[in-house]
Amino acid sequence: MKLCMVYRPDDRKINGSAYCSVFKGMFDAVIDRFETGVTVTRDCSAQDIDADVIFFFDVHSSHHITIDGIDKHPAVKMEYWNDPHQEEIHGQYIGTNETIHKLGAEQRCRRAQERGIDNIVSPVKYAFYESFWKYLGSDAEKMLLHFPPAPSFESISTPLNKRKHAVLANGATWGDNKNKGYEFRSWAYGQPYVTAITHCVRDDKTPSGENYHNLLSQFSAALALCTPFPVVKYFEIPLAGCLCFAEYHKEYEELGFREMESCIYVDKHNFKKRINEFLNAPEAKHFQDVATQGRMLMEQRYTARHFADFVYEHVKRIKQ
Repeated sequence: MKLCMVYRPDDRKINGSAYCSVFKGMFDAVIDRFETGVTVTRDCSAQDIDADVIFFFDVHSSHHITIDGIDKHPAVKMEYWNDPHQEEIHGQYIGTNETIHKLGAEQRCRRAQERGIDNIVSPVKYAFYESFWKYLGSDAEKMLLHFPPAPSFESISTPLNKRKHAVLANGATWGDNKNKGYEFRSWAYGQPYVTAITHCVRDDKTPSGENYHNLLSQFSAALALCTPFPVVKYFEIPLAGCLCFAEYHKEYEELGFREMESCIYVDKHNFKKRINEFLNAPEAKHFQDVATQGRMLMEQRYTARHFADFVYEHVKRIKQ
């Protein structure tokens, strides 16, 4: 089958300059999965595109490429959207002064409808419906293709007892005041019994991008905390072989991350007790078992290769 990937070459999420490399890995995996492919990086006509699927890989709806007649093209048409709570933003990236225009929820939906998009690929499910049902109505369920963030690095099986016996706290604690997404995270990172390492945006010595898993692999456990929905860390941490202490999400549980089987759920009430139970029992086998099951779940279902297969098989079913 033939793929047409539509993207902006200077998109930080897929050109290797972002602090998170997961979306770049997913982007590359999809391109590798299809037998043939072309790319579109500027305005053009749909008549010039010979493809079975046209994939607008536009994580933050921040590239504005126009393809004349796209709504009538017979290919399966997809868009990738992250951050469903995103509001419209006109601004510049810190450090590069690159201008950016991110669309808000209604703008994203209206543009998808105008393009005749068949499917929106999203790393989250329930937050997708919360943000977009208002504009897509019952089409939201039909359009959604849900697949969680899918890291591309090789899984790391180093046993917990060969790592630093500590719980890593690393991630942004700013910039999500409206959704209070980092409220619990900020509190947890301030507790004296976790090991807080400053986010790479504020300390360039902290590993990031394609090297981030090297930081995770040093620790026996790490925190995945985000209140609105499961973010990338919920999937990087177990693939790196760490014991994952996670803020609960029904969606995460439905993906197979079950309490005391493949992760450990924490909240403000049990946080100190559960973290210290782990810290005080460095050789406890059941903690290793939980970490191993989390890693195996990621290996078997949620890597970038699995994501690419998911996209390919979906297109194949439609085009047959």
